[in-house]
Amino acid sequence: MSRESDRIAELERENAKLQRINKVLMDRVERSMDFQGGAFSLFQTAIVLEQKIRERTLELERALHKLEDSNRDIARAKELAETMRTRLFEAIESVNEGFALFDSSDRLVLCNRKYLSYWPAVAARIQAGIRFGELAAMVAEASAVMEPPPDLWLKERLDHRHDLNGVFINRLADGRWVQVNERRTRDGGIVGVYTDITDIKQAEERRRESEQAEKTGLMLLNDQLHQAKAEADQANLSKTRFIAAASHDLLQPLNAARLFVSALADLEKTGSVGELVENIDVALASVEDLLSALLDISKLDAGAVTPEVSDFPLRGILAPLATEYAAVAAERGIALRVVGSGAVVRSDMRLLRRIVQNFLSNALRYVRSGRVVVGCRRCAEGVRIEVWDNGPGIPPDKLAEIFQEFRRLDTPVVHGRDRGMGLGLAIVERVARMLNHPITVRSEPGRGSVFAVTVPRGTERRAARPPSAAAVRPLTDRLAGTSVLVLDNEPAVVAGMEALLRGWSCAVVSATSGEQALALLSGMPRPPDLLIADYHLDDGALGVNEVARLRAACGRILPAVIVTANRTPELADEAKAAGCLVLNKPVKPAQLRAVMSGLVG
Repeated sequence: MSRESDRIAELERENAKLQRINKVLMDRVERSMDFQGGAFSLFQTAIVLEQKIRERTLELERALHKLEDSNRDIARAKELAETMRTRLFEAIESVNEGFALFDSSDRLVLCNRKYLSYWPAVAARIQAGIRFGELAAMVAEASAVMEPPPDLWLKERLDHRHDLNGVFINRLADGRWVQVNERRTRDGGIVGVYTDITDIKQAEERRRESEQAEKTGLMLLNDQLHQAKAEADQANLSKTRFIAAASHDLLQPLNAARLFVSALADLEKTGSVGELVENIDVALASVEDLLSALLDISKLDAGAVTPEVSDFPLRGILAPLATEYAAVAAERGIALRVVGSGAVVRSDMRLLRRIVQNFLSNALRYVRSGRVVVGCRRCAEGVRIEVWDNGPGIPPDKLAEIFQEFRRLDTPVVHGRDRGMGLGLAIVERVARMLNHPITVRSEPGRGSVFAVTVPRGTERRAARPPSAAAVRPLTDRLAGTSVLVLDNEPAVVAGMEALLRGWSCAVVSATSGEQALALLSGMPRPPDLLIADYHLDDGALGVNEVARLRAACGRILPAVIVTANRTPELADEAKAAGCLVLNKPVKPAQLRAVMSGLVG
């Protein structure tokens, strides 16, 4: 926008210059007429003056045309920026957590209503441009926090803001507890996510009360101890069930927000608008990774995950991972090689795939334009699956720390937005311990690392699909012109999916119910190339059933993708039986594009 302003200023200066030149020429002619006065001289002077005026007039007209073009470009740029800003605000408002973004001068850029709801006493005074120090001082002055005392709270809050070390817990005056997770953005600003953890704090308080009661002798009897343990187990299991049930409500608006941001990222952006979109995408990606990881760890700690051990060939894990991560590796300039294996192992296929997947994604995160190799070795204990990389490596004294929750090394990553939450290897350690599969790590700083898991050999071979011989093709133009029917009961998700797919040059038709989708289908000149449907629709309708109805109406089996926040094996089996692929919310655009390209390519 500044370059357009400079260009307009330059044109205005040139216009003024031309006007001054014309005035000088006129003065010169008038003086010449006064001094000479001859008819021939006057005629000759008139001819020269006419030519000069014509030349200057043409230059002036060209300058005016350039000025008009620049004004039109500025108007279009302002309109596009306002549209993107409006959509971005709508996406942020759909997130259930409080959200606030501050610039490098620590001035408020934007926030959502959820954030303002935590400070009702000063919400009307919180406006864009206010410094964080002023905002915190208003909160302390209004006694909006219960403890510690306002002066002490203000000091602790500003100290934490300066260091950004860990999370900060606020106990509000109305009794709520709010956890603050803040991260510094690439341009020096700070983005914060504010989460209501009142239920967790109340559970902790009840647990402390139970421990105190036990110390005072209220729980000395053996039967009471057994009862307390049963209640604790039930509470832990209930927490896991609650998180699983709430995951859909949490991930649904987050899914819509990620789709909108991804669609905006595909547009041409300049200046602060592009930086703002990138910062929002970083914050949403952090929330998404944190929710998914916490859900997995909660299930593992509560014992809600039961391994389903069977014998299966390793190619059933390695081949899909090679396809899934080929596009990610190519985008980051990494040479990814997955060496096939005919070995048969005994394990839980889904959980073992999670271990290898975390090893692979971790390697891709830290390698800088290098190589990542996945392969297998036979050993006395069974088969060792190894993931090699030539990344920065891990210091010897840090090898034990990387498997702890929220522990991340200071090793720089190539893609700052993909730094991770420090939970991936903690999940790997829990899953491996459950399966009794040993994990080993070898690393040398500056030369790379090798993560490996050892799995016992299987004794029963099962028929497996042969790996596809087709080479992975670029995904850039494969989706152009693809006709897609989207079925989802959430308007925000529909709008986000439409924006994303149209950015890939797809022809999109959307519906919020099966009946509406059938009506749209009857009016289409030909069946769509692909169906994308949410699993849980309104009035108890299921996406797999609606896909079956649409296929029946078309008279053929259309490729279909089921999008859901439900990650249970039963749903995956149901979708597989219906001939549909499954993607979990929030949908990753790169993964969606790879799946769509595989179905229609």
